[in-house]
This record gives sequence, structure tokens and C-alpha cells, in this order.
Amino acid sequence: MLTNEQRQRFGAWVAAVGPRAIAYARSLVHDESRADDVVQECFYRLLRRADAYDLERDGVKILFRAISNLCINQATREKALLSLNSSHLDDAPITVADPVALRPEQILQHRELEQAIRDALQVLPPLQRAAIELRALGMSKEEIGEALGVSATNAGVLVHRGRQALARELESLRNIVDSDEKV
Repeated sequence: MLTNEQRQRFGAWVAAVGPRAIAYARSLVHDESRADDVVQECFYRLLRRADAYDLERDGVKILFRAISNLCINQATREKALLSLNSSHLDDAPITVADPVALRPEQILQHRELEQAIRDALQVLPPLQRAAIELRALGMSKEEIGEALGVSATNAGVLVHRGRQALARELESLRNIVDSDEKV
């Protein structure tokens, strides 16, 4: 049973870490509601064992590792379904500080690039994709290793190989677009 002070500290910690955790989970599962469910489940598991952890010191590492494990477990256990209905894709408008700063064709190019990156990330194995996403969130190799349950060296290898595979995939997409433009 948590005291009122512990509940307040846990609530403040969740408020501080929650948005990053949801962004990370969403990058792995590509579904906002599933990402919320994953993060809520991980917070619940941490709360149940809050007395065993120092959340202020180790909580972020434990949380991101739990999210990684839960997302990878779900991805490997579920059968992939192909949907011809693209209504599940995130077509949210780009928000910028100055709406007139980008011309419509620039916004379209930006959306196409984001979609190409999302598609290319799907080709990566789950651990490489997780390592790339964690690196994009600004985590060090050591933090990535702790979150994924691998050594810092292995985390660096996952990021490196993931970036190489991502670059190859994006280059192949560029070649397809270039060949279509020549026709």
C-alpha cells in the first residue's frame, strides 16, 4: 500500500515520463490505442512493484524495457493482417509554429517522407526498430541496451544495422520514384 506522498511522487513521475513512453510505444505498435494500453499496462506493473524500485533513479530504464518487451512479445505472437483499408493510418495534419511557413507541396513532401520512413521501419526486425526509435528519442547506447536487455555494444550494433537497413530501404524507394519519373 502506497502512502499519499508516494502516490503523489508516482503521479508526478508518470506525468513527466508518460508522453515519451507513449511516443515510444506508438512508434513500435503504430496504433495509438494499443500504445496507450501497453504504456498503461507497464505503469500498472511498475505501480504494483513500486516498493521494489527506485522510480526516480531507475524508473525510465525499467519502463522503456518493459514497453520494449511487451511490444516485441505482442508483435511476435500476433499474426500480421494485411488491410486494404488505409483508414487506420495516421493522417494528422502537420502543426507548425507559422502555418504559412510551408507551401502545400512542401507539406505533401514532408508527409510522403514520413510515410516512407514509417514503411521502411516496418521492414526492420523488432529489436533494430526499437533501438532506432530509442536513439531517436535521444537515449544513449547504454540506456538503449538497458531498455532492450542487451549490452551497450550490442545496442550500438542494433542502431548501426538498423540505420543501414533503413537507408537501403529508403534508397530503394527513391530509385523506384526516380524510375517512375523517367517514364
